[in-house]
Amino acid sequence: MFSRLALPLISVAVLAGCASPPRIETRLSAAVPDAVTAYRLFEGDAPTGTDRAAADAVRQALAARGWREVDEKTAWRVETAYAVRPQKTGVFTDVDARDGEWTEAPRLPHFWSRRRQVHTLSVILTGPGDEAGAYRVSATSVLGPGQADAAPGLLADAAVSQLGAVD
Repeated sequence: MFSRLALPLISVAVLAGCASPPRIETRLSAAVPDAVTAYRLFEGDAPTGTDRAAADAVRQALAARGWREVDEKTAWRVETAYAVRPQKTGVFTDVDARDGEWTEAPRLPHFWSRRRQVHTLSVILTGPGDEAGAYRVSATSVLGPGQADAAPGLLADAAVSQLGAVD
């Protein structure tokens, strides 16, 4: 009797878990000064389609928060890095690696999520001229194949939201 009543509840709980939005973890190295409103977006020498999608998503997320893209050399430089890895591979940045710490530790996925991958977007802001060094923000999420196309936008929104809103 108990198993007949529990089965529908368990089914609803599993389906609700599948329908929930992905969990995105963000990390910010330090608060970006409020005066930062203009930036130049730098892309690598041979950007892939995924690199371009990530850069465009960051561009849109920054514009939505009042930042403006300019060609001036006095503007802050914004660089993006997008990576997709299997779940059992960890994620780290150069700074984290030097300290011996993982941004996302390696782990063996559960059997029901073996096709999911770790998507990570890093945004690096470097001040112009005599400004302080680089600010880093990253957003990481474990996503399934059906969520991969939306991943750059989701991660860009999460990462840029950590930089603060500009009015």
